[in-house]
Amino acid sequence: MSKPNGKMRRGWIVELNDKTILWECDTEWSNVPKKEIKSLTLIFEGRKWKIEGKKAYIQKKRASIAPGEKQPTVEQRIIGYYEGSTKVEYVVNEYTGNMFMRVLD
Repeated sequence: MSKPNGKMRRGWIVELNDKTILWECDTEWSNVPKKEIKSLTLIFEGRKWKIEGKKAYIQKKRASIAPGEKQPTVEQRIIGYYEGSTKVEYVVNEYTGNMFMRVLD
């Protein structure tokens, strides 16, 4: 799954049921038709974590901003899904690239 016009090294990729591919660098998450998601992939420096076959997906980032900075600094990239009321998240540390999973009830 490589980006046709350039290379996105970090971020999410959504495949819709109609095979359309949406890239984080080209699409706002708020514009993704959530009910049409077939799979959600997080890429980080050549590694990929893919989730598919779920009813509800999530994507978010954890960031901070210090006084005087103009842009927030991303600390974690997170994708996940819901299993009923339980949320399962894949969390990648932006500085180290380490990934861990967590389950939130």
